[in-house]
Amino acid sequence: FITKRNLWRLKLWGKGKHKNSLGVLVLSYPWLDWFHPDRLGAQLRRLLPVLEAMLASAKADSPHCTVGVMVDFLCLPQKPFASEEEGARFKHSLVNINLWYYHKYTYVLLVSTPPPEGAEYGNTRLHEARGWCVFEKGASMAVKDNACLLDFAGYRGATEWGHSGSTGPGTCIGEMKAGRKAPISPAAFGESMRARVATGELKFTARADEEFVIGQYEKGFVGAIDREAAKEEDQWKPFEGLVFQNLGWGEAEAAELLEALKYAAAHCSFPHGEVGVYCGRGNQIDVDALTAKASAEGLDGKFRII
Repeated sequence: FITKRNLWRLKLWGKGKHKNSLGVLVLSYPWLDWFHPDRLGAQLRRLLPVLEAMLASAKADSPHCTVGVMVDFLCLPQKPFASEEEGARFKHSLVNINLWYYHKYTYVLLVSTPPPEGAEYGNTRLHEARGWCVFEKGASMAVKDNACLLDFAGYRGATEWGHSGSTGPGTCIGEMKAGRKAPISPAAFGESMRARVATGELKFTARADEEFVIGQYEKGFVGAIDREAAKEEDQWKPFEGLVFQNLGWGEAEAAELLEALKYAAAHCSFPHGEVGVYCGRGNQIDVDALTAKASAEGLDGKFRII
């Protein structure tokens, strides 16, 4: 386990070669049974080559460097709790779990592949049909660096981890780098989730989780934009802000982005003025038209479309 005592080992990530990321891998995966996510270890065993590649990248930076892996089942106390203290830790962790997915530079790995064969499991719904997984994916698209959202379905056996500047074929990041949709506003996210749950397209093991997750999405979204807005502009870091470049977006994504920015403008603070929104390069978006629409919506002084 990573504790305050050995946290320094994580901070060695990128010391040998700049990676524009944190050495933290956050799993977004389906639980195969209501009481245990992977009772035979088959799902985790699939991920082993990826974990080994990331650890090798850490060791290339320093022999003392290691990787942090956030797996909810292992990192949070599980029911039945052994003590009141465990229950309090679980509650505290759960209401802050959105931070792992919303962070700009943690790697999030979506395990969207079908369940492992060779055993019967209690829940075989895919990642895309599970409420918590949909939340985790949506949260990971809000502000995350383009090279930090990964989908295991794309893995083809690479043994080198790669980094933000090395995302071509032959690296884990190059194979698994996931396509990005535009960030969705919390209002639209809540509306979509409620509608999909009502039709049965989306399910939670515990129905009460639906409204909790919607609240977590809103809390995390506002917090993520606030963290970007709290950064002062730095001439040596010209792309601080919201970076959505080279994603192949069109005008439909531009409209969704505008709705998300409107929500942020109404709910977030901007202590240092405008936040840059980099979306012109590598997309089919009319930046001038989007800027005009943003201005008409009163976003001047809060977001600068680039």
